[in-house]
Amino acid sequence: MLNISLLKKVPALQKYYWPPVNQFEEFSTNFSEFLKLGCQKQQHYLVELRNQEEDLYNQFLHNSLAQIYAYWLGYHDSPCYLQVDEEIEIKLCSAKFCLETELIKNGLTIEPIKQKLSQSDTANYLNTLAINNPGIDHPLFDYLQTAPKEVLLRFLLHEVMRNEVVDDEVSLLVSGLQGAFKMVAASNLWDECGRGKLSNAHTYWLRRLLEAINGWQELATYRQVSPWFSKITSNIFMMLLTRPGYKLAAYGYFLMSESAVAPHFQKILAGLDRVGLIQEDIKIYFDAHLKIDKYHGQELVNAIGYQKPDLTQPEIDLILLGTHLYIAGATMQYDRMLPELSSQKLTGMKRRNNEHRGLLSWNDLNWQVSPSPILNDEVNSVDCP
Repeated sequence: MLNISLLKKVPALQKYYWPPVNQFEEFSTNFSEFLKLGCQKQQHYLVELRNQEEDLYNQFLHNSLAQIYAYWLGYHDSPCYLQVDEEIEIKLCSAKFCLETELIKNGLTIEPIKQKLSQSDTANYLNTLAINNPGIDHPLFDYLQTAPKEVLLRFLLHEVMRNEVVDDEVSLLVSGLQGAFKMVAASNLWDECGRGKLSNAHTYWLRRLLEAINGWQELATYRQVSPWFSKITSNIFMMLLTRPGYKLAAYGYFLMSESAVAPHFQKILAGLDRVGLIQEDIKIYFDAHLKIDKYHGQELVNAIGYQKPDLTQPEIDLILLGTHLYIAGATMQYDRMLPELSSQKLTGMKRRNNEHRGLLSWNDLNWQVSPSPILNDEVNSVDCP
């Protein structure tokens, strides 16, 4: 039961709208044209695009899906924020199915998936896969341990964007699950929501991070210059979460994602320490997840062994599909982020997305990190199992 008195204790940064997305203005030019096409013409367009330059194809695919999921979540960046528009919503839903089919069939390189595993064998297999796969051991995170301060600051913006609606994602995951699966997903959501305390909500820790690096405006700028591949893992997860037939694939995806947090965050924290980004407001999000997500990942794996009714073979196969979609998406994203961040050509990273207007570049970001923690009344620790 929620202690309602906790809601009366409103922390200082709660006054800001979250997620800190830009107001919707218009769809990108190419996506607007795409929405005007019928389903068959959309499919033909994607085939033609796929046969051209790979980056143009992926750029259109992922930027378009990101605009659709913004609509789906319904925040300020949705074209239907506080309003209903059946004409555009029908077009968006139709385009969603077309683009998602393209993504899963042609937009990812998925390694062979084990077949005909039993329920217990699946749990054992994922115990190993969750700590030994290309997404876990990717050299991007080794680089972040040694990266310059300005690179780490910009990576922090990516982390905020990736995790700013994670509570929404987990809430979408909970529906449609049963038994042990629903218990571990609901437990995870309770943690995401700070166990009823606003100042311990995981997204509130992201607010503290942004405030500490004076990053609110920088984040707004980053949204306009961020490359298409920064959206890969978010897009795949939202695809799985919003398609009922992929519900158990979403569970498998989340299992792998949670298992990757501790090894990744350990290296990120080492990098932050090395360059002096040691303020509590910057580190709390990573410190807390380093402690708790190793439990979350293990709980998600263990629940497979405990699940009743027994899992059918199609259910097991979907869970395994989700785990391999995570590996494929994370590897694809990290493979592109590593050279992007390590190139040291940050001031020349102008917007690649030629379907948008504007000339913003990384050079527009102006960093001024607060020298010390700015919120004395916040809780700086988290209860762990």
